[in-house]
Amino acid sequence: MAPKESTAEVAPTAASSGPLAQVNVFLEVSGSMEGFMPKTGASGSNTRFQQHVAQFLSEVNRSSAARKNFLRIKEKPYRDSYQQLSQTVRGGIQQPASSTDIPTVLDTLVANYYAPNSVSVLISDFIYSPKNAGAIPYISTDITDALNRAQQQDLAVSVYGYTSDFRGTYYPALTSSVKRINSCCDTDIPYYFWVIGPADAVRRFDNALLEKQPAQQAHFGVKYPVPTSSLLNRFQNVGSWYYGEKDASKRAAGATYHTVAVSSVSAKEPVEFVVGLDLKTLPGLYRDVKYLKPNLKLQAQDTDAKIIDVFAANDQTKNSSGAENQYTHFVKVRVTKLGKAARPLQLVLQNQRPAWIGQWTTKNDGNINQSGAKTFALTSLLDGVEAVTTGEQDKAPIFTIPLTLQSAD
Repeated sequence: MAPKESTAEVAPTAASSGPLAQVNVFLEVSGSMEGFMPKTGASGSNTRFQQHVAQFLSEVNRSSAARKNFLRIKEKPYRDSYQQLSQTVRGGIQQPASSTDIPTVLDTLVANYYAPNSVSVLISDFIYSPKNAGAIPYISTDITDALNRAQQQDLAVSVYGYTSDFRGTYYPALTSSVKRINSCCDTDIPYYFWVIGPADAVRRFDNALLEKQPAQQAHFGVKYPVPTSSLLNRFQNVGSWYYGEKDASKRAAGATYHTVAVSSVSAKEPVEFVVGLDLKTLPGLYRDVKYLKPNLKLQAQDTDAKIIDVFAANDQTKNSSGAENQYTHFVKVRVTKLGKAARPLQLVLQNQRPAWIGQWTTKNDGNINQSGAKTFALTSLLDGVEAVTTGEQDKAPIFTIPLTLQSAD
């Protein structure tokens, strides 16, 4: 199991701010991937997969990583040059593998390519075909065993989901009813980048190369620095309160504050304060207000303090002359009841599986044209990842920000 280190304790260091030592990019070239990379026709048209992956390979090739390896995945990895792999993406798969076993591939990546300050990126449709229907309940176990066999410490996996038009033969995971769907597909088909490596290397690679374009995201075992934050006493504040730090009046411009000193409060005269958060170092998933609103929680004692709004910066806050221009997101808290003694508050961003994973999962992809962009047993695949990268205790939060709420008396 991965160490049960809290994300709240992670801080960037000089050693983790330079270029990565190595980036390995693996492209699956089984028959199921041909529809993403059809051989170039007379029209010269290509798929969104081809455009996206060709651009990604170019960015990796130009990156500051000390070493770049490009490999085709068939029954095992085969070394390619950047030019060779890029040509496969652009011109189509010339000799597709009959099938690729996902657990075997993951085992190979973690056992043979896992190294400090390095990541591996696997590009695949991640359609895992069990040998028979009776093996379906064990898909998550197969993934867990594959990732865990080498017993690598600090293992993290980031998953980025995309969709593309698909032109060719589609091979469903379950062949009991439909073995293939020719001239497919009327719907977009999902494909994925899995970034695998030590937690800090995965975080840095994600930030450098995968945050530039929209994608569905999920992150397992990745740890993030605590974001910069502060109370904002001149931004949407209500009621009688001020910064409770003893040296508040002597602090220089740009200082941060985390203590609320309340002069008076009641149900008729509530106190409202806003906490500014700078979330630009977090991946897009954790900057999305749709994720923040249900998952950002306020933990409090002896008070009824509660979050009443979470919102992102806008043109007005960005162009303001006030301290709010330093923050990307804001959390508004309301208080109507306060205990006599100072009490700690905590803003906690919970680590919850994003909703898109369930929405992109299907138990039967034999009718893919009707069901839409979905992947067979995706939830089970990621259950297997989570079991390896998450400790036995509750998942550590993405971040925890401590505050203090006290009476001004």
